[in-house]
Amino acid sequence: MPSAIEELKRRKDGLDVLEDIIQAAAAGFDKMDKEFIDLFRWYGLYQQKPKNGYFMLRIKVPNGDLLANQVREVAAIAQQFGRGLVDITTRQNYQLHWIRIEDVPEIFRRLHRVGLMTVGACGDITRNIVGCPVAGLDATEFCDATPLVKRINTYLAGNKEFSNLPRKFKISISGCRQRCAQPQINDIGIYGVERKVDWHYEYGFGLMVGGGLSTRPYFAADLKVFLHYDQVFEVVREIAAIFRDSDVLRQDRGKARLKFLIHDPKIGLGAEGFLSLLEQRLGYALTRFEAPPAPTDTEDDHLGIHPQKQEGLYYIGAGVTSGRSSAEKLLRLADIVDRYSKCATLRNTNKQNFIVTHVAEEDVPRVVTELEALGYSPRPSTFRRFMVACTGTEFCNLAITETKALSLQLSRTLEEALPGFQRKVRIHISGCPNNCGQTAIADIGLRGGLTKVDGQPVEVYDIQLGGGTGSKPRFAETIVRKVPASDLAPALIRLCKAYDSWAKNGETFRDFVDAHAPNELAAFLTQG
Repeated sequence: MPSAIEELKRRKDGLDVLEDIIQAAAAGFDKMDKEFIDLFRWYGLYQQKPKNGYFMLRIKVPNGDLLANQVREVAAIAQQFGRGLVDITTRQNYQLHWIRIEDVPEIFRRLHRVGLMTVGACGDITRNIVGCPVAGLDATEFCDATPLVKRINTYLAGNKEFSNLPRKFKISISGCRQRCAQPQINDIGIYGVERKVDWHYEYGFGLMVGGGLSTRPYFAADLKVFLHYDQVFEVVREIAAIFRDSDVLRQDRGKARLKFLIHDPKIGLGAEGFLSLLEQRLGYALTRFEAPPAPTDTEDDHLGIHPQKQEGLYYIGAGVTSGRSSAEKLLRLADIVDRYSKCATLRNTNKQNFIVTHVAEEDVPRVVTELEALGYSPRPSTFRRFMVACTGTEFCNLAITETKALSLQLSRTLEEALPGFQRKVRIHISGCPNNCGQTAIADIGLRGGLTKVDGQPVEVYDIQLGGGTGSKPRFAETIVRKVPASDLAPALIRLCKAYDSWAKNGETFRDFVDAHAPNELAAFLTQG
């Protein structure tokens, strides 16, 4: 039986609710017609917990690419309408809270005036297309995929041919050698490659399909083909059409993602079957090609101070713990970008951080000083740089534990307890099993839940270890369950100390996990 949302979509296309939003704003939340309120997501609007008149608003930022005036406008909107909060998401978006429906038309006008949009930021539609935050800047990249991201975003966003998909649809496109844009956990993952043809090298892309996390995570299947630059658009369009037309996915909303069409034992086509279907739609065969293995560690976002391929220019990436910023800080950041970036540009990253681009070499020290004065260090501790958290119970109706404040407290406590700790440890927090904080691919994943102590609900976390993407992708394994939030910091301090003592020759946290049995890892976490 079709789900309630499928029935709702049959009655109205999600892109047709803009007039409903305008009418709702005029009527006010208490008097508005709420028949199609779930379709407001197609314009980036979710009801905020506890659904009493406030909304979360997500702003699409393809490839995380922003101009200073856009950053300033987002900050000004947050300051005026969103109680001064701005979050950077793991898909390089901005997310605002405390938005009243009455203010949405004015917010939309102001966003559109600076070239920003919310269409497709949520809902059963193509979500924000992610990519490498230093695309076009990094001298080592295979190629700059930015034009592809822009073309495909322009085509799919607001296109009624693709506005009623079985569920959300996530695309990653990048020419980065590091594969930082996480192709393995996207519905479509297009990653840069090179191949030798006769006496020269040719640059293009590999293709993965069917990745995704949530409660049933799968890594994307590599179709082992070589895509030329001018083939990418058509391939993406046809995969989106396959997903759209797969009625079998609409029968069970719990299995309405592309990953089930690839991997599910009952309905999945497998990689070869899906490739065959794709080539039927394309009308030609794709070039078979097996790319070299991915780098061992692909979970990075280019923070620090680095020369660009443009002579004399640098990009400077700074840490924002869990992506949480105040509007005031963001306004001051926009001023820094305006003063020092030759193109007035900034990039959001998928680790909830940002990068200031096109900085002249002589200005680098001043930019670093001004960023650090805001609390955004280009040399953040590992606990700030790699701390990722979902929205949590503060605003999310699905979450069952708090995350943002916890992440900020944990990062501070770990810094104080482990001064000078230099090893890379990625800590991700999700407030429920839906994995929005990407705990499944974290070095240390904290997955929220509830238990009762003396009859009272207490927030607890399962501690998962050893996840990651790259040449040996693996989902994190649950080592200890139901750890109270108040006990997390001591447990993680003990674990990080054990790792630091064990690692002598640059071994990674994954190496540390692999070298110890689950009961040994549990002992590090539980025995004070």
